[in-house]
Amino acid sequence: MRRDGFSHLEKVTEAAFQKEYNTLRPLIEAEARVQQQLARLDTQVQQTRKDSASAEGYRVTGTDVLWNGWESATRRQLNLELARLRAQKLTAMEALRTAFGRQQAVTNLSAAQKAARKRALNKKLSV
Repeated sequence: MRRDGFSHLEKVTEAAFQKEYNTLRPLIEAEARVQQQLARLDTQVQQTRKDSASAEGYRVTGTDVLWNGWESATRRQLNLELARLRAQKLTAMEALRTAFGRQQAVTNLSAAQKAARKRALNKKLSV
């Protein structure tokens, strides 16, 4: 391979790695947002349970049933979104692993070629 062949290949594999990383990053951020929403919902549920114990009208009017229905539907929706994002993240991480492996292989091959070229040059100079 030509001397500059590996440097071009290194640039290409680095670009491929960055592309895969940039695909993964928004998925990780979205997953974190959904997890925060679930945590916020958990906090609201705890607060509502604490407040409902002292408010008698809450149960009498049936508001507790409406609240529980809304909370259940919201939690289901957030968990579905989280599952979808995690499935996409797994696919993106596999692609990132592949790109990283290729990048490392090219880097190692380039280093080996440079070392071989250096040894050959030293051998040639010593003769």
